Parts: sequence; structure tokens; C-alpha cells
Amino acid sequence: MSLSSQINNPSDFVSKLETSIQWLLRIVNWVFSVLAVSALLAIAAVVILQVVSRFMLPSSPIWTEELSRYLFVYLVVMGSGLVISHNRHVRLELFQGALNRFWTKCYQIFCHLLAGGFAIYILPYAIKYAQIGRWQTSPALEVPMYWAFLSVTFFFALTAFYSFMSALLVLLERDGQGVTS
Repeated sequence: MSLSSQINNPSDFVSKLETSIQWLLRIVNWVFSVLAVSALLAIAAVVILQVVSRFMLPSSPIWTEELSRYLFVYLVVMGSGLVISHNRHVRLELFQGALNRFWTKCYQIFCHLLAGGFAIYILPYAIKYAQIGRWQTSPALEVPMYWAFLSVTFFFALTAFYSFMSALLVLLERDGQGVTS
């Protein structure tokens, strides 16, 4: 399909763009869902190992508490984008119910752009923060703290990505139902 035919039929172009964005979000959601579930299962396994080793072994591994902490941080980070994608994040809805459909969409777009803009603004600082961890290692696991500090960078990158994609979907939607992916 040529660009001129897309311009002549903007509704078809918008529909294809919306479908493409939803397809991309479904794939990204699946990846981060698998990562979040994997982190949760790993936390459960590590905690069970810690509990069992305290009662059944002469000594318990010292690395389990540290690993479960890092896994929990990444679980929250991976889940944060999914929360934005499904429009389930914490927000102020005090006056949103009183708005008509047009102003509700404007408010949703504003909130998504505000969150995404803030994440983009903070992202360079998060990258600098992660660089601090290059010269430190964790006490028990002895892995570079860079991987723990990098979670902040992932968090703001995911927040920016999901916020801007959600704003675009709200802008493109025609039925006023909100972001559904």
C-alpha cells in the first residue's frame, strides 16, 4: 500500500498503526510476564531453600537473602511496565469521573506523557547510578553491584516505553475504552 493511499484513507492507517502497537505490546508484555513469573518462582525456591537449610542442615547458605532481595527488585521492575500497560497504576481519579470522553482522553494522555517524560528525564541519572556499581561487588554473591543498580535504569526505561505507547494508544482509540492489551 502506497503512502498516498494511506493518506487518502487515514482511518485504515490509524487502525493498522493501533494494531501494530498492540501486537508489539503483546510481545513485550509476554516477555516481561515470563521474566516476572520466573523471578517470583526463583524467589520462592530461594526462600524455601533458606527455610529448609535452617532447620535440616548444619548451616544455611548466606547468599539466599541477598539473592531473594535482588530478585524481588527485578520482579517489581518487570511488573511495573505491565501495570502501566494494563492501566492499573496508582493514580488520582478524584475528578476523572466527572469529565466527558474527550477530556478523559486528554487527562489520560497527559498523565502518560507526564510519567514518560519524567522517566526520560531521570534515565541519564539512572545510568550514571548504575555505573557506580561497576566498582562494587555484593557481599555474599560477589557479583558486580552494577546488576542490582541497573534495575533502576530498567525501571525508568520500561516506564518511558509503556507510558508513551499507552499515550499513543489512548490517542488512537476510537471507542473510549482505554488502553487494552
